This record gives sequence, structure tokens and C-alpha cells, in this order.
Amino acid sequence: MSTAVGPVGTRCGNGKLPLSPPTLEDMSHQSLMLAAQASAAVPGLTLVSTTDISDEHRQAALATDVDSRAWIVELPKTDDEELGARERIGALSAIGDGLRSRLPFGVPRIHGETNVRGRTLTVGEWLPGFRPQTNSLAPEAITSIAQAMATLHGIPASALYDQGRPIHSANESQRIAVGVVDRAAQTTLLPQSLLRRWEAAYEDSELWQFEPSIIHGRLRLESFLIEGDRVTAVTGWRSLQVGDPARDVAWVTAPTMKDLLAPVETAYRQERQTADPRLFQRGRFWAELDIARWLIHGLDTGNQVITDQATAAINDLHDRVGGDLSQTLTEPITRAPHPLAPPTTDD
Repeated sequence: MSTAVGPVGTRCGNGKLPLSPPTLEDMSHQSLMLAAQASAAVPGLTLVSTTDISDEHRQAALATDVDSRAWIVELPKTDDEELGARERIGALSAIGDGLRSRLPFGVPRIHGETNVRGRTLTVGEWLPGFRPQTNSLAPEAITSIAQAMATLHGIPASALYDQGRPIHSANESQRIAVGVVDRAAQTTLLPQSLLRRWEAAYEDSELWQFEPSIIHGRLRLESFLIEGDRVTAVTGWRSLQVGDPARDVAWVTAPTMKDLLAPVETAYRQERQTADPRLFQRGRFWAELDIARWLIHGLDTGNQVITDQATAAINDLHDRVGGDLSQTLTEPITRAPHPLAPPTTDD
């Protein structure tokens, strides 16, 4: 069964606001605390009911005010979640009304924040919608997801200039990829044939011929909220920037999304006909580099569990792409051999 979520990944029971929300007397102590601090963060806000939706990462409440408007109140529990909250605030503050008006979907809006024992409590508006499930997505929903990405990428990048967000040219994006590959190679945990695959990708000049655009930066299927087979909102905005649009389509190149890749690419290109021809190949490259980043993170933090998981994922990736020439990163296989293909000999 689908569940509704708030703007940063919270879940709300059966997917709707409670029909008979608890009164203030019924609130938990934690919810009372969040409600009181939310009122301090947003002057004039009076919350009359809350539903506790906390998890291991944050204290959180879905709340309603005296006018029956819905809000999400969140307080990070961990350092990583605190960093995410600060990044999210910075990104959302850069999305002004002009940019919002050009998007066919909702974007979370932070209405207030306050410091609580060294953590950043935020108060944002609740956005309706359901997290999509891969095996239950209707064709109309798949098209809507593709169109949402294409519309974002089609907005002139200048709409985000002078907003303090990162701006990466195509050459800079290529250098970022080179840096990740070099770091991964230094770990000695990267199979040589996979290293050659990645080197061939970042050395392929045609792969990096694209026009930078406004990108979300961390898109995943769970970033979208859907109602009635239409994207109603996009969440998770903490890496908003001008950069390579392929980073936003990387998620759909994963093996678990294989049934979505073709229809998403078709709908995306119909909506954004100026997209570069190598966009989804480059997206696959970024998706593979995400595994390398995970490995580097595990080693940098001394987390053996993460390191082992990332190493296993890299080995699985190596086995998978080595035997599937359709997953080329460089020239299409009709024009050039796959980097892992065995050499041919003349008769």
C-alpha cells in the first residue's frame, strides 16, 4: 500500500492527513516539544495537533495549525542528518518564486528554523503525494517523472545564477569524474578492467559535450511524490546546482530500474529535444561512480561495513557490465567496441 510523505521523506500512516487528529492533550511529550519550538521558529504559527513520525535519523511531527494547514517539523538526531538539514535549507532558499513558478511540481518551502541544543529544527509545508513503487508505476506516472526532470533541465541555467549554488561546466564535470576514478584507483580495491572502463569514459570527449543545466543533484525514484499518476512534488533538495543533467537521470540506469529506462528516456527526449545524445550513457557512468564514492566514504570514515558493502557492489558491477555490451559508456557498440570486449584479430 502506498504511503504519503512529507517534503523530506517522512511517512504519514495511510497516506492522508489524520481525519481526527489528536488534541494537544493527546500529543506525546516529544510532539509537544516540537510544536512549541515550531511556533518559536515561525512567529504567529499555532499548531493544534501533531502526529509523531520520528525515525532513527530525526525527531519529526506532521502537524496542523488553526487554519487546518499541514506542516512538517523536523529536528535531526545525527550529525549526518544535521548536515543534510543545513544543506537542504541552503538549496531551498535559492529556489525563488520565479523558479518555482516554472516548475510543474511542488518544491518544499522552509518557513522557519531555530537552533535546539546544537541541532537545526525546521518547519516546512507538507506536500501531498505518495512515494512511487517500481512495480506499480503506471505508464502515465513514468511519463510524468520523465517530464518533471526534463522541465527542470530545460529552465535556463541563469535562473540559478547569483544564488550561491555550485556551477559546474562540462569540463569541470569531467574533471570531477576523473577525480573520483583516481581516488577509487588508489584504494587498490578496483578491478583493473573496471578502471579501464571508467578511464575510457572520462577520456571520451564526445561523452562530455553537453550544456550544463539546473539539476537536483541527488534524484532517486523516492525523490518524487505522485498522486493520480502525476508528479505532484520533488523532494530531497540538498545538492541543487548548475551542472550535468546526466546526474539526475543516473538513478534510472540502475539494474533495478531496467523496466523504466526505455520509457523514461523516450518521454524525456520528447519533452526536451535539445538533450545531448549521450545523456543516459553519461548517467550510467555517474551511477557507477556513486558506488566508487561509497567505497571512498567507507575508507575515509573507517567504516568497515560500508567499505565491505561498496567493495561487493563494485565486484558485482564489474561482473555485470563485463558481460553486457549494451551497457557501454563510450561510443555506441555499433561504432566502437566495448572497453571490456576481448580484442579482435584479423583473419
